[in-house]
Amino acid sequence: MKLQKLHISLFSFLVLVINSCGVSKNISQFAATENYPIDTLLENIVEKKAMIVIAHDDDMCAMSGTISLLHKKGWKIAVVSFSSTPERNAAQVKACKNILDTVMFVELKKEQIRNDNEKIRREYAPFPKDSFDLVFNKKLIAEEYIKHITNFNPTVIFTLDNEIGGYGNPVHVLISQMVIDLSNENRIHPKHIYQSVFTDHMENTIMKRNSERMKSWGLPSDDWDNAKRIYGVNGMPEPTVQFSIVTEAKPKMDYLRSYNERVQKVIGFFIPEFYNYSAEKYFAIFNREFFRIIK
Repeated sequence: MKLQKLHISLFSFLVLVINSCGVSKNISQFAATENYPIDTLLENIVEKKAMIVIAHDDDMCAMSGTISLLHKKGWKIAVVSFSSTPERNAAQVKACKNILDTVMFVELKKEQIRNDNEKIRREYAPFPKDSFDLVFNKKLIAEEYIKHITNFNPTVIFTLDNEIGGYGNPVHVLISQMVIDLSNENRIHPKHIYQSVFTDHMENTIMKRNSERMKSWGLPSDDWDNAKRIYGVNGMPEPTVQFSIVTEAKPKMDYLRSYNERVQKVIGFFIPEFYNYSAEKYFAIFNREFFRIIK
């Protein structure tokens, strides 16, 4: 269990119940029931430059409301991820135009990223971190990311968490850990690193739902438990702060719906069934985003 939680206030609970009207219980049950301090750190940053450093374009979905919020407040924001197909890269550029300034891509082929492409069946399947040096071409990957990060020179970097990478994807863990390592080595110079995470309630209910769905489809349903076991953690790390994203309902929904139907269904595993609701109704329930801050 995570420690020092601030349980949701009676007032917040009543607001949650009222705003749930028109949204099924099946969806409302996945919303956070915990409260964390509202972020004030970024308000005091003088050089307002933030960069999202991720492996895949859709890895920023759970933080896109906060990114939109900061962009409206005058932050200069860039995102960098591995390049995909020309069509998907173009879609990412188009999707991001209203919530940030610059989209960058690391141009590496699959065989340049991993050494075991002929052996793996599922790229997202977790494996022990002590094998990362053997599987990933870490030096090459870091050098390519450094080019973009140092060129933009962000004050704040947003990533996924470096412990389980959201749901266990090893390349998520790799890129998030890389950011911390490069910062500790003084090769990049962010003042703060914000890791996008879920609360305990969110991850427990959402991951349970995913496991049940996979089982009903006759597919492996123990990926979440395996990821926790392999990485030696209980789940995502404890959030440090939260951001209210109620004002960013439309831009966040527009961003999520910019993906094609297949990708939306994948995103819907972690942002449950967003495509079935209006932005106003959905983000009245999922009205906050959560981060662990690493200084």
